[in-house]
Amino acid sequence: MSETQYKVLDFSRPIDRQSFGEVMDELNSTSHNTSTLSDGQLKTLIATVFTYGLHYDEVPEERRELLLKAILEGKQPLFDLSQTFARHLINNLDGHAKLQLEALQIIEYDLKKPLTNELLVDFVEMELLDQTTSYRKWEYGRFSMAYLAAHLSIQDGWENVEKNVKEKKPRPEVYLKNFGKELENSRYNLDAHEQLLLHLIVKSKLWPDKSALTDYLLAGSITQQHLLGLSLRSEKLASTLKNALQNLPTINKRRGGPKL
Repeated sequence: MSETQYKVLDFSRPIDRQSFGEVMDELNSTSHNTSTLSDGQLKTLIATVFTYGLHYDEVPEERRELLLKAILEGKQPLFDLSQTFARHLINNLDGHAKLQLEALQIIEYDLKKPLTNELLVDFVEMELLDQTTSYRKWEYGRFSMAYLAAHLSIQDGWENVEKNVKEKKPRPEVYLKNFGKELENSRYNLDAHEQLLLHLIVKSKLWPDKSALTDYLLAGSITQQHLLGLSLRSEKLASTLKNALQNLPTINKRRGGPKL
């Protein structure tokens, strides 16, 4: 079996942050139904189409139009995760893919129908989606874990947890096992994939050297398959993460008695 040769993504390059709504506002000042796009506007459109293409299987076919609308309008904050990853992918294009991107800049687009341009959709599928769902899935998973760790928690909260772990030096396997048990508590009412994803996030945040390729692949699969649901429940996930971590010192100090 042949191996795919590729460079790991360079996330240090700056990316644009323009939203689809901001692009629409700029273009609404013209009377044309279609328009060529600036470099930044085109990248925003590509990131939007990428996000829809990566996550549309999460909803039944009859609701996919609503999913696209939610992405276009920026109503679900976690969709920014995949849009940001897409922008980094674009930044790392080279060779033939970069030439294709340049060719897309001379085409006129109707942003009210973002999926109707076949050349653009084909480019997104072949140059961005295919690699994200195959040999770059682990990179998408690693990026997702870092993004969600920042999104679902207050920085001070992480700093306190990291300080506590550094001072008490718990064994990682014991700490993570207790954290997993805490997440299983019925008061949190988490789905199995939510429990697993939070477990992977805490592991990668507190013991990054313990995270393996399989962890990143698993996180990538969960994020791809459930991002809409994760976004809808992001406030609950954030409060659960905070409360579960706060409850761990009590769990770790237990001695004797029945084991849960």
